[in-house]
Amino acid sequence: MKTIPLNNIDTDDRRFCISYPLEDKTLAESIGEIGIVQPLILLDASPLIVITGFKRIMSAKKLGLANIPAIIKKARADEALLLSIHDNLGRGLNAVEKAHALEKMVSADFPRQKIFGIMELLSLKPHEKVLGNFVALANEGRPLKDFIVRHGASMKNIEYLLKFDARERKGIISLLSPLHITDSLLREILEMLILIRIRKGAVDLRGLRAPRDGRDLKARLKKKNYPLLSSMEKRLSAVKQRCALPPHIDIKIDPFFEKEYIDILLKIKSEDDLRAAMEKLNAILEDGYIRSILELTQG
Repeated sequence: MKTIPLNNIDTDDRRFCISYPLEDKTLAESIGEIGIVQPLILLDASPLIVITGFKRIMSAKKLGLANIPAIIKKARADEALLLSIHDNLGRGLNAVEKAHALEKMVSADFPRQKIFGIMELLSLKPHEKVLGNFVALANEGRPLKDFIVRHGASMKNIEYLLKFDARERKGIISLLSPLHITDSLLREILEMLILIRIRKGAVDLRGLRAPRDGRDLKARLKKKNYPLLSSMEKRLSAVKQRCALPPHIDIKIDPFFEKEYIDILLKIKSEDDLRAAMEKLNAILEDGYIRSILELTQG
């Protein structure tokens, strides 16, 4: 290990950088308090190039440090990139960092077998479609990346976000960023926006500004784009209320009333429970409630 003057390092060369974001307030405070504990790894070049330790060196620059501890290593570019990826595996990479790692491997013409091996280490399915989505994410701008990291978006939601064009994504991120939403609620909202895009050819976000929360936005999307849906939901709710179903029986239909069937769910612990459930279902069948619900699914 050596003590290296910061001026001897090309801090703008980020060919091996997969960290995102580089700003780390907690790390900067720690370095300001006790200095850099873990040395950086630098590629032997002139000037020296960072292989690992981008967050540490950015914090050091911000703090005005003149020197940093580092290990200088001779390596080919492909070896240095793999070293960077493996060195970061232990801390757990976010989705954007995984995307950066895979995109850099693709750009460096690593064989697919090697890339798929890294994908497995990153807990990703080694598949071309998955790889394509991560490469696309790596090439996106900061607003999308920041949104994904901040919300801890799942791979499914990342895939959904990439289905929109740049203008639509910008509007969606602007609309969703102020909201505290769970990943499952985000998925519901994005699925609804995708359906709107399919049906109308574009996502029109006018009139959807400043929702109170994610559920409010979800309700507005239904009301704005599916004016009949709210009415049908009210009718369904009224019919189910008249049915007076016990807790162990439920009737579910497609959220958008597009599937011409219903699901009847039973929770039973004994034969007597089943007999009672069948008697109740037979009663609401005779009273015409099942027919009313089926009519809703058929428009």
